Amino acid sequence: FLLEEAAASGKTCNIIVAQPRRISAMSVAERVAAERGEMVGGTVGYTIRLESQANRNTRLLFCTTGILLKRLEEDVDLKHVTHVIVDEVHERGIESDFLLMVLKDLLIRRQNDNNLNSHYPPQPQIRIILMSATLDAQLFHNYFGGAPSVKFPGRTFPVHELYLEDLLDITGH
Repeated sequence: FLLEEAAASGKTCNIIVAQPRRISAMSVAERVAAERGEMVGGTVGYTIRLESQANRNTRLLFCTTGILLKRLEEDVDLKHVTHVIVDEVHERGIESDFLLMVLKDLLIRRQNDNNLNSHYPPQPQIRIILMSATLDAQLFHNYFGGAPSVKFPGRTFPVHELYLEDLLDITGH
């Protein structure tokens, strides 16, 4: 939606979506590219450790949390990035919590740089979007200084755990 909105309005858009796992980054990139009627590696791509299906024209990049942290080492301001989406933010760990700290500092720094350096072309405003199906929104709302939040109603589905022994009994094998 963000990419389509930018294209419709003639704005430049460069989105990074951080996923906690390699398989998620690859599979979601492939699904989104297919929904857009294109091959992964063009406008929609992914970068994981030791593999990349992206190029200079990629505008929607799916990557792992670790890859985003590595990119932040090289480009601390994410100069040409307009949106950073952190998916599955409820999966807390050292790496993901550190990413959130760095992104919070980035928000503050980019805002201050645009205010102080008015004689230079401003960097595009960056948007940080945190997503989760089971998020404690208040915790992140407070951490990011009262950032707005949106809740989409949904429904949960019951999960039934079956073990191999149960499956063998059910199937009669």
